[in-house]
Amino acid sequence: MERSIARIVSYLFHPLLITSIGMLILFNSGTSLSVLQPEVKRLSLIIITLFTFVFPAAMIIMLHITKVIESIELSKRRERILPVSLTIVLYLFTFFIMRGIPQLNGGHIVFLFCPPAVLFLILLVNNFIKPSIHMAALGMLLGLLLILIFFYGAAVQLLFIIGVLAAGLVGSARLILKLHTPREVFTGFMTGLLVTIVALTIYII
Repeated sequence: MERSIARIVSYLFHPLLITSIGMLILFNSGTSLSVLQPEVKRLSLIIITLFTFVFPAAMIIMLHITKVIESIELSKRRERILPVSLTIVLYLFTFFIMRGIPQLNGGHIVFLFCPPAVLFLILLVNNFIKPSIHMAALGMLLGLLLILIFFYGAAVQLLFIIGVLAAGLVGSARLILKLHTPREVFTGFMTGLLVTIVALTIYII
C-alpha cells in the first residue's frame, strides 16, 4: 500500500509537468510577467506543454516499448543518458521557439532556460550518483516561487507552502520506492533550486 501511494505521488508530480506549471504560475502571478494577451498565454502554454511534456513523455514510452530502456522510471543510471539527452534537446528547442515570441520578456525566457540547464547538470553528476530529477523539478519550481515573492512581490506564499509539502511528499516517495538515496534526493533538489534562483537573480539584477 505504501509503495502504491508513493508511486501515485511520483506520477502526480512528474518532472515533465513542472515547466508548464511554472509558466502557468508566471502567467497568473499578478506581476509584470502576467501582463500578456490571453492569446499569447494560450499559444505559449500549448507549445510548452507539447515540447516539454507530451513529446518527451511519448519518447520515453517509445524507448521503453522498443526495449531501449528497461524502465519508464529510468531506475538505472545508464538508462537515463539517452532519454535525458533527448529531453534536453526538446527543452532547448522550446527555449529557442519561445524566444521568437516578442511579447514574452526576459523573465519568461530565463525560466525556460532553467530546465535544460538543470538536466544538463544532472546528466554530468549522473556519472557519479543518480540525482532525483523529480526533486530537481520541484526545486526549480520552489526557486521560481521564491523569486516571485522576494523580487516581484507576488502573493504566491500559499503556493510556496504547497510546493514545500509536495517536495517533502515526493522526496519521501522516491526513498520509499528505493529509487534514490537521501543524498540523491538532496542533490537533485538543490540543483533545481540553485540553478533557478541564480539564473533569475542574475537576470533581475
